[in-house]
Amino acid sequence: MSSESEKDKERLIQAAKIFFFHVQDLASVTNTLTELFNRSMNTQILLMAVKNNSNIKDFFEQMLKIFKEMQSVVDARHDKIQKESLCSKVAMAMCSVFQKSTNVEELHQSAKEVFKSAHTPVIISVLNSSNILGSLESSLSHLMKFPIMNLQLSDFYTEDTKEQSDVTTSERTRSPGSSKTTMIDTLKKLQDVLKTEDSKNPTESAADLLEQIVKAMGPILEILQKAIKTMEMNISAFKKASDK
Repeated sequence: MSSESEKDKERLIQAAKIFFFHVQDLASVTNTLTELFNRSMNTQILLMAVKNNSNIKDFFEQMLKIFKEMQSVVDARHDKIQKESLCSKVAMAMCSVFQKSTNVEELHQSAKEVFKSAHTPVIISVLNSSNILGSLESSLSHLMKFPIMNLQLSDFYTEDTKEQSDVTTSERTRSPGSSKTTMIDTLKKLQDVLKTEDSKNPTESAADLLEQIVKAMGPILEILQKAIKTMEMNISAFKKASDK
């Protein structure tokens, strides 16, 4: 029984550590995406600032706000393109086709071809494909329903500022007493927040739920990383084509 209890504690501590680094990774890739967006769309959306005392709810709300701002800009720019550029091109195409034929089917086909060939800014094309921003908003809203929103980032894991890139070294530099106290505090906070009423083993149920939260964060990171990679590739290809 003691062995099982220790395993659950290890699971909870490990899940908390992964959550901590996932938050840092999410902040980093969100800022990269925001910088790309600001440069491409000439906007000034603020970057995220994450500290150890950052509130988890504030962190996710900040991310959500950024994605909503991006979506608003994308929608406005897309509407403008539709109204100005596309309408103008369709009107010109219709005049040209109408001079040659009054066949309704031909007019309809011509309109479809014009809409297909119309130029759309690279970043709008990428973000509109697969509804990337909408998917991110939905995933974040789901995450914000979990009972960890009032915790701070430091409640999950702490590391020495000078040793941030070397977790093993960081752990060794702490005194055993301090490390043990921190671990006990972390376990208690997480158990209290993640406990379920009918649970016979609060550590096990807390570990289960936090692992579920960490798992839900994975796809958000993947979507952001994929969007950035696709955007960078498309922007690079567009620049090369423009230089020719």
